[in-house]
Amino acid sequence: MTIFAGLFCRHGGARVGDSTCDALRRTLSRDIRDTVSEFRDARVFLAKVDIGAYGEPAFLVRPGGSVSLLAGEPLLATGDPRVARGRSADLALLHDSWDRSDCSSLAGARGVFCAVHYHPDAGRLTLVTDKLGVRPLYYWIGEDHVIFATAMRVLEALAEVPKQMDLRAVTEAACFGFPLGDRTPYQGVRALRAAEVVQVSGAGVARSQYWRWDDIPPARRPQQELLQEAYDRFTAAVACRRRGDRTTTAFLSGGLDSRCVVAALRAQGAEVHAFNFALPGTQDRILGAACAAALGARHHQGTMRPDVELRFSALLADALNTPEHCLAPPPEHPRVVWSGEGGSVGVGYVYLTRGMVDQLRAGDPDGAIAAFLERQKAAVLRKLLRPAVADAVADIPRRGIREELDDLRCADPGRSLHLFLLLNDQRRHLAGHFENIDLHRLEFTLPFFDSDFLQSILAVPIDLCVYHQFYVKWLDLFPAAVTSVPWQSYPGHVPCPLPIPPGLHYQWQAARMKAWHGPRKQALLRRAGEMLAAQRFPRDLLSKSVLRVAGWIYRTGLRDYGYVIQHASLYYTYWERSGGRWVAPGTAPASPPPTQDATGERRLATDALTR
Repeated sequence: MTIFAGLFCRHGGARVGDSTCDALRRTLSRDIRDTVSEFRDARVFLAKVDIGAYGEPAFLVRPGGSVSLLAGEPLLATGDPRVARGRSADLALLHDSWDRSDCSSLAGARGVFCAVHYHPDAGRLTLVTDKLGVRPLYYWIGEDHVIFATAMRVLEALAEVPKQMDLRAVTEAACFGFPLGDRTPYQGVRALRAAEVVQVSGAGVARSQYWRWDDIPPARRPQQELLQEAYDRFTAAVACRRRGDRTTTAFLSGGLDSRCVVAALRAQGAEVHAFNFALPGTQDRILGAACAAALGARHHQGTMRPDVELRFSALLADALNTPEHCLAPPPEHPRVVWSGEGGSVGVGYVYLTRGMVDQLRAGDPDGAIAAFLERQKAAVLRKLLRPAVADAVADIPRRGIREELDDLRCADPGRSLHLFLLLNDQRRHLAGHFENIDLHRLEFTLPFFDSDFLQSILAVPIDLCVYHQFYVKWLDLFPAAVTSVPWQSYPGHVPCPLPIPPGLHYQWQAARMKAWHGPRKQALLRRAGEMLAAQRFPRDLLSKSVLRVAGWIYRTGLRDYGYVIQHASLYYTYWERSGGRWVAPGTAPASPPPTQDATGERRLATDALTR
C-alpha cells in the first residue's frame, strides 16, 4: 500500500463515528481513480490506497480480527543480504510478532516503511516506522481517540483533530526546512521518530525505540576493509531491492550519489532509464549525460520547471507522461524510481566541518551548534516577527539542536552532529514526496538509506569521512566507468581529480539560475501580495509593514528579500490553517486575533530590514 490512515477508540465508551470515517475516505487520495480499501469494527477504522508500485498491497487481516497495514518495504533479514522477500511475506512475519506484542523482529528491517497493527482482543493499536523514520507517520492522541495518517493533509482535513499552530515547530521549519524531533506545525500532532513504536491501549500510551544509531561503536579495522564492507553492503542493498528486475528507472545527476546507484544497477545487469533535470550549461546537466553514456544507461534529459519548486517527483511524473520519454524496453515496475537521496549527508558528510567535530569532542556543543547555524545561515528573522514573539523564539534553533544532541550517547561525541542530521534533516527530507504520492504516483527506491549499509558507514571513524574523504576513496571499488567521467563536487570538499569541461557552471550558480529565479520571484511577489491583501493577517505574529517593504525592495531588485517572504508565508499558512490559534514555547494557546489590521510605520520597517 501507498497511503493509509485510521482512527482508534482508546476505551470501550468511545465510538467510531461515521462522519470521521467518511472524511478519512474522502481525503486519503486526491486521485479519483483510486479505490479505498478499509477495515472497521467497534473500535477501529483503517483505510488505505495503493498505487500498485510494488504489486503487493500489504494489507493483512487474520481470522481473529487482528489487522496490519504497511507502506513501503521493511526488507527483513533473510540470511542472504542480496535477497529480499516480498512485502506481503514480510508483513505476515511482522504481523504475527505484533500479535504477541513483540517488536524484536523490527531490528532486522533494513528498508523504508511505516505500519499500523491493531489487535482487537488486546484492545491495542501499534504504530511503527523505519529505523530512520524516513517514511512519515503522523498521529494525534485525544482523550477518546487516536487518529493517524501517512500524510499530514489527511489530519489537517479532519475537524476532530484540533489545529493550533506550534510556533516553535514552524520557526524550526522556517530556519531548517523541517521541525525537529517529533514536532509538526500543529500542537499535539506528532511525527514518529526514527525506529519508534507507539502503542496505545487501555493501559495508556507507550513509546519506545527498537533501534538506536548511537549504539554503533567506531570500528578499529583497516580503512580498506571498511571501504570493502561499505561497497559490499551497498551493492547488496541495490540487489535486494531490484529483485531481479531487468529494466528500471533512476535519477542521474552530475554528482556522485545517483551515479553510484546507477552504476550498481548496471553492474548487476539491469537496463536503466536515467533521468536528468538540470539547467542548460551546468555541470550537473553535461556531466550527468556523460555519465549515462559511460555507464551504458539510457539517457533522458528533462526540463526543470520553476512552478514545481524543484520537486523532482513531479518533474519525473510529468516527463513519464509525455511521448518524448516513452520507456522502451519498459520497466517491470514503472512506478518505482531509484534515487540517490541520502548519500551526500550519510556518506559525504555535507554541512559538517572538522572544527565542529573538534568542538564536540572538546565538550563545547554550543560552539559547534553556533558554527553549524552560521554555516547554514539558519536564524530567526526577528524583524519580521512582533517583538514579544521574536523574544520567545529567538533561541529556538540553538535550543532545538542542543536538545537533540543531549538525547544522543555516541561513543565519539564528534559523531553527534552527523547523527542529528540523519535523524532530523534526512528523516524529513522526503516528507513532501510522500505527502503528494497520490498525485505523482511514484515510489522511490533508496539504497543509501539501507540500514545495513548505513550501519557500516556509521562505524567508520568520522575523521576518515568528513569532506567526502571516505566517499571518494569508496568510488575506486565501483566499475571503472564511475570515475572515468568528472563529477560535480561540493565546495570545500575533496575535489574531483578529473578536469571539469570549461564553460560549465556549478548547478546553483547565480548566472545559470537567473532563468529559474525569474518565475520564482514572481510567484513569491504574488504570495506577498495575497498575504498583504487578505482580510485577516497574523498581526499578532508578523509585522505587516516589514513584509510590505521587503516585497517592495525585492520587486525593485535592490536586495534579494525572497527569503523574508518565504518565512512570512510559512507562518501565515499555518496560522491560517489553525484559524488564528497558535502556541508559543511554554505558553497557553493564543486567542485568534481581531480582523482589523493596525497600520505599520513604513520608515521603521525599512530601517529594520536594512540594518
